[in-house]
Amino acid sequence: MTTRSANHLQLVTGTEFAGNSVSAQPDPAQTEDDRAFAAAQDDRFRDLLARAEQLDAATAPRPVTGTRAGLVVPLILGLTVLLALLGDQPWQLPQRVGGAVGAVPQSLVTFLLICGALCVWAAGRAVRPERTFDSAGAVRVWWLLVIGAMVVSLTSALSLTSYAGTGERPGGLAVRCLVPLVAALLAGALAHADGRGARIRAALGTGVVTVPMTALGWSLLASSGAPAGLGDVLGMTLLSGAVPLALAVAFVAADHRRGRTPR
Repeated sequence: MTTRSANHLQLVTGTEFAGNSVSAQPDPAQTEDDRAFAAAQDDRFRDLLARAEQLDAATAPRPVTGTRAGLVVPLILGLTVLLALLGDQPWQLPQRVGGAVGAVPQSLVTFLLICGALCVWAAGRAVRPERTFDSAGAVRVWWLLVIGAMVVSLTSALSLTSYAGTGERPGGLAVRCLVPLVAALLAGALAHADGRGARIRAALGTGVVTVPMTALGWSLLASSGAPAGLGDVLGMTLLSGAVPLALAVAFVAADHRRGRTPR
């Protein structure tokens, strides 16, 4: 085949002859389409990747900031006043028999359990332990600590109410002060590696339970007709609940052991 014939056949069939071999010529229009399709696929992939990053950023849990920690104190004050007012109702109170608490009316037990559950729930909402602690084990221990503080505070409240109408002066004030103090110290120790802000939040979170439950106990005691008003109840709550909590929070806040960057 002559060169002229080969060129003519190449123009007609789109086939290139190289010696004894034959190779197909690429279609310029098809090549441009392939490039455009590949570019469109790249654009779609980049768009999907950007959307995925935005979705991850939107659904990622936000770290608990100091602003939330600042809301814990007003929450403690609000719950304290609320439970003090609720406790000042004409509840049927237990009697003191042989120096111990006698039979406790079922209505009072239900009321105390509801108040305790409310305080525990509020503490969890305020502190958000799953965001405050980096360790899942610390989160579980914190919940157990808060629930344990609620049970001890509830028992202390029942002990106070048993003195109603007896004319006796409730004892063990120093022991009652230990409940908010020890609970806050233990909670702060759980967050020793999570920064100063986390320690403060964890410690204050226990106060959402211990301080209002302390106010509830003194309020129930005063509801029996004792010459004590809301101011007296809040004063005793300040002495046996708020002050020990403040001391514990100040201690954990001043803990300068090396840890990670404070949040």
